[in-house]
Amino acid sequence: MKVLITESQYRTILESLQFDNVYKMTYPKVFETICMRYAKGDYDTAMEYCQLGYIKVNEKLNTVKDEDKVEGWVAMVVRNTIINEMRKRQLDTIKDFDFDRSDIADSEYDPNPDFFDGKLTASQIRYAINQLPEGYKNVIKLRYFDEMSHDEIAKQLGITSATSRTQLRKATQKLNDMLKKFKQ
Repeated sequence: MKVLITESQYRTILESLQFDNVYKMTYPKVFETICMRYAKGDYDTAMEYCQLGYIKVNEKLNTVKDEDKVEGWVAMVVRNTIINEMRKRQLDTIKDFDFDRSDIADSEYDPNPDFFDGKLTASQIRYAINQLPEGYKNVIKLRYFDEMSHDEIAKQLGITSATSRTQLRKATQKLNDMLKKFKQ
Protein backbone atom coordinates (compact mmCIF):
# COMPACT_ATOMS: atom_id res chain seq x y z
CA MET A 1 0.00 0.00 0.00
CA LYS A 2 1.40 3.38 -0.99
CA VAL A 3 0.68 6.57 0.85
CA LEU A 4 0.79 9.71 -1.20
CA ILE A 5 1.68 13.00 0.44
CA THR A 6 2.28 16.38 -1.07
CA GLU A 7 5.70 17.96 -1.26
CA SER A 8 4.75 20.57 1.37
CA GLN A 9 3.57 17.83 3.74
CA TYR A 10 6.82 15.94 3.17
CA ARG A 11 8.89 19.09 3.81
CA THR A 12 6.85 19.83 6.97
CA ILE A 13 7.44 16.32 8.30
CA LEU A 14 11.18 16.49 7.66
CA GLU A 15 11.69 20.05 8.86
CA SER A 16 9.60 19.83 12.00
CA LEU A 17 11.77 17.17 13.59
CA GLN A 18 15.22 18.28 12.44
CA PHE A 19 17.51 19.46 15.18
CA ASP A 20 19.04 22.22 13.06
CA ASN A 21 15.67 23.88 12.57
CA VAL A 22 14.71 23.52 16.23
CA TYR A 23 18.08 24.93 17.26
CA LYS A 24 17.86 27.94 14.92
CA MET A 25 14.32 28.65 16.05
CA THR A 26 14.93 28.45 19.81
CA TYR A 27 18.59 29.28 20.46
CA PRO A 28 18.48 33.09 20.77
CA LYS A 29 15.62 33.12 23.25
CA VAL A 30 16.86 30.13 25.26
CA PHE A 31 20.38 31.53 25.50
CA GLU A 32 19.26 34.99 26.66
CA THR A 33 16.42 34.03 28.98
CA ILE A 34 17.59 30.74 30.45
CA CYS A 35 21.31 30.15 30.04
CA MET A 36 22.45 33.70 30.82
CA ARG A 37 20.15 33.88 33.83
CA TYR A 38 21.46 30.64 35.35
CA ALA A 39 25.05 31.65 34.54
CA LYS A 40 24.44 34.97 36.30
CA GLY A 41 25.65 36.92 33.29
CA ASP A 42 28.85 34.91 32.68
CA TYR A 43 28.94 34.44 28.91
CA ASP A 44 31.29 31.42 28.91
CA THR A 45 29.29 29.55 31.52
CA ALA A 46 26.08 30.39 29.65
CA MET A 47 27.58 28.97 26.45
CA GLU A 48 28.55 25.79 28.29
CA TYR A 49 25.07 25.44 29.77
CA CYS A 50 23.51 26.03 26.36
CA GLN A 51 25.71 23.39 24.76
CA LEU A 52 24.86 20.82 27.44
CA GLY A 53 21.18 21.64 27.13
CA TYR A 54 21.08 21.34 23.36
CA ILE A 55 22.97 18.05 23.47
CA LYS A 56 20.12 16.73 25.63
CA VAL A 57 17.55 18.32 23.26
CA ASN A 58 19.18 16.53 20.32
CA GLU A 59 19.11 13.20 22.18
CA LYS A 60 15.44 13.57 23.16
CA LEU A 61 14.05 15.34 20.09
CA ASN A 62 12.32 12.20 18.86
CA THR A 63 10.19 12.15 22.04
CA VAL A 64 8.41 15.43 21.24
CA LYS A 65 4.71 14.70 21.06
CA ASP A 66 3.25 18.08 20.18
CA GLU A 67 5.31 19.94 17.61
CA ASP A 68 3.40 23.15 18.30
CA LYS A 69 4.88 23.25 21.79
CA VAL A 70 8.48 22.49 20.83
CA GLU A 71 9.79 25.87 22.04
CA GLY A 72 8.45 25.30 25.54
CA TRP A 73 9.71 21.74 25.51
CA VAL A 74 13.22 22.88 24.50
CA ALA A 75 13.20 25.52 27.24
CA MET A 76 12.17 22.91 29.81
CA VAL A 77 14.86 20.42 28.70
CA VAL A 78 17.61 23.07 28.72
CA ARG A 79 16.49 24.42 32.11
CA ASN A 80 16.40 20.94 33.68
CA THR A 81 19.80 20.09 32.21
CA ILE A 82 21.30 23.27 33.66
CA ILE A 83 19.78 22.64 37.09
CA ASN A 84 21.06 19.07 37.12
CA GLU A 85 24.52 20.25 36.06
CA MET A 86 24.56 22.87 38.81
CA ARG A 87 23.56 20.27 41.40
CA LYS A 88 26.19 17.85 40.13
CA ARG A 89 28.90 20.50 40.28
CA GLN A 90 27.87 21.56 43.77
CA LEU A 91 27.84 17.98 45.06
CA ASP A 92 31.23 17.32 43.44
CA THR A 93 32.59 20.40 45.19
CA ILE A 94 31.14 19.31 48.51
CA LYS A 95 32.54 15.78 48.17
CA ASP A 96 35.97 17.21 47.33
CA PHE A 97 36.02 19.38 50.45
CA ASP A 98 39.28 18.61 52.22
CA PHE A 99 39.02 18.34 55.97
CA ASP A 100 42.58 17.05 56.20
CA ARG A 101 44.25 20.26 55.12
CA SER A 102 47.81 20.64 56.27
CA ASP A 103 47.33 24.29 57.25
CA ILE A 104 44.97 23.31 60.06
CA ALA A 105 46.91 22.23 63.08
CA ASP A 106 45.61 19.45 65.26
CA SER A 107 45.58 21.77 68.22
CA GLU A 108 42.81 22.65 70.60
CA TYR A 109 39.84 23.95 68.64
CA ASP A 110 38.16 26.96 70.16
CA PRO A 111 35.79 28.81 67.82
CA ASN A 112 33.78 29.82 70.84
CA PRO A 113 35.22 29.93 74.36
CA ASP A 114 32.22 27.98 75.67
CA PHE A 115 32.37 25.28 72.97
CA PHE A 116 33.13 22.20 75.08
CA ASP A 117 35.60 24.29 77.05
CA GLY A 118 38.06 24.15 74.13
CA LYS A 119 38.80 20.48 74.84
CA LEU A 120 38.36 19.11 71.31
CA THR A 121 40.99 18.72 68.63
CA ALA A 122 40.46 19.54 64.96
CA SER A 123 40.78 15.86 64.05
CA GLN A 124 38.03 14.93 66.50
CA ILE A 125 35.71 17.51 64.96
CA ARG A 126 36.62 16.42 61.41
CA TYR A 127 35.96 12.80 62.36
CA ALA A 128 32.57 13.66 63.89
CA ILE A 129 31.50 15.69 60.85
CA ASN A 130 32.51 12.88 58.49
CA GLN A 131 30.34 10.44 60.47
CA LEU A 132 27.20 12.50 59.78
CA PRO A 133 24.76 11.43 57.06
CA GLU A 134 25.53 13.00 53.68
CA GLY A 135 22.66 15.52 53.80
CA TYR A 136 23.63 16.78 57.26
CA LYS A 137 27.28 16.94 56.30
CA ASN A 138 26.54 18.98 53.17
CA VAL A 139 24.42 21.54 55.01
CA ILE A 140 27.00 21.94 57.79
CA LYS A 141 29.84 22.42 55.32
CA LEU A 142 27.93 24.96 53.26
CA ARG A 143 26.68 26.90 56.28
CA TYR A 144 29.76 26.99 58.49
CA PHE A 145 32.68 26.53 56.14
CA ASP A 146 31.37 28.29 53.02
CA GLU A 147 29.31 30.75 55.12
CA MET A 148 26.25 30.46 52.88
CA SER A 149 22.80 31.62 53.90
CA HIS A 150 19.96 29.13 54.08
CA ASP A 151 18.52 30.53 50.84
CA GLU A 152 21.87 29.99 49.08
CA ILE A 153 22.15 26.48 50.49
CA ALA A 154 18.61 25.71 49.36
CA LYS A 155 19.37 26.90 45.85
CA GLN A 156 22.64 24.93 45.65
CA LEU A 157 21.17 21.67 46.92
CA GLY A 158 17.76 21.96 45.30
CA ILE A 159 15.88 22.02 48.60
CA THR A 160 13.79 24.64 50.40
CA SER A 161 15.34 27.04 52.88
CA ALA A 162 13.09 25.54 55.57
CA THR A 163 14.59 22.13 54.83
CA SER A 164 18.06 23.66 55.05
CA ARG A 165 17.30 25.10 58.50
CA THR A 166 15.81 21.81 59.68
CA GLN A 167 18.75 19.79 58.35
CA LEU A 168 21.18 22.19 60.04
CA ARG A 169 19.35 21.98 63.36
CA LYS A 170 19.29 18.18 63.26
CA ALA A 171 22.90 18.00 62.08
CA THR A 172 24.06 20.33 64.85
CA GLN A 173 22.23 18.30 67.47
CA LYS A 174 23.68 15.03 66.18
CA LEU A 175 27.16 16.57 65.96
CA ASN A 176 26.90 17.88 69.53
CA ASP A 177 25.87 14.42 70.74
CA MET A 178 28.86 12.87 68.97
CA LEU A 179 31.27 15.49 70.29
CA LYS A 180 30.06 14.99 73.86
CA LYS A 181 31.45 11.46 73.67
CA PHE A 182 34.90 12.87 72.84
CA LYS A 183 34.74 15.28 75.77
CA GLN A 184 34.23 12.48 78.27
